Amino acid sequence: MKNITLNGKRVEINQVGGGNKMSSIRKKLTVNENDSKNTRMDIASAGVLANWRPDEIAHMSRFDNIASMCIEEAKQLGRPLDTFEVGCGECWTLRNLYKAYVIKKSDVIRSYYGYDIDPACEMENPFWSNAGQPLKDSTWFKNFNGEIRIQDLTTNPVFDLQDESIDFFWTTEVIEHMGREFIGSWLDDAARVIRPNGLAFVSTPNHDGSNDKLPEDHVYEWGFQELKEELERNFEIVDVTGTFIQLPNLKKAMKEESKTGWTPEQFKMLQNRYGRQFLRVVAATFYPEVANNCSWVLRKK
Repeated sequence: MKNITLNGKRVEINQVGGGNKMSSIRKKLTVNENDSKNTRMDIASAGVLANWRPDEIAHMSRFDNIASMCIEEAKQLGRPLDTFEVGCGECWTLRNLYKAYVIKKSDVIRSYYGYDIDPACEMENPFWSNAGQPLKDSTWFKNFNGEIRIQDLTTNPVFDLQDESIDFFWTTEVIEHMGREFIGSWLDDAARVIRPNGLAFVSTPNHDGSNDKLPEDHVYEWGFQELKEELERNFEIVDVTGTFIQLPNLKKAMKEESKTGWTPEQFKMLQNRYGRQFLRVVAATFYPEVANNCSWVLRKK
């Protein structure tokens, strides 16, 4: 860890190794009951350290995507949303709404319940005002009527929320940190609390497009068809996109699916516009079946 001064404040960031070593900026890994593993990618430190790899870029793109979906869904419904998130971490989607979209009042989200296993989520991020103090006391979090709830979903898969009380549920990069046998129960309960035709967003690695060796902090990675069938028990699939992809898989898929993906001319334009790290995120969009990671947009049946 390293201390730096930012905007007149001393903050602690995770330091990445030098040279050619590809070291992770994930925070300390914790193994919990039932062997689930929780960790957190330090997005704030990634920005400071210019550690802009596909993992970090994809995380930011997901948060921005969900924030945009919140705005559009509130417009469609003609009112602010009741929302909840599993694996809320530092509530980056809400922070993005507050900062990038300048959502200062609860005109998009009128209630937010963030579930996580890590009690550290209850404290404010060191880069923000009120750093190190309870998140519930932060003015920006109060604007969304936010509440953090600490819960291990492998021991208690039931959310303390009323039936059909939620407009939008999302979970990003969570299910791979638990055993396969635990996921169905809490996804079923998530469906219980979502209103009919309510919106959901799920992102997770796609084992069909990843390396055979799991990262240290992953317990189980679902295959594309396997996860599709699991989600379809409760949801209609509106859209699924690749989040980032290995370039050899991308080039192979482009040859096989030229009618539905990027044309060679379009891909050349992407190469001219984006560096390799950003390219792996942007270009993955059309190829979820072979991408490292997928984002699923869903509606409750």
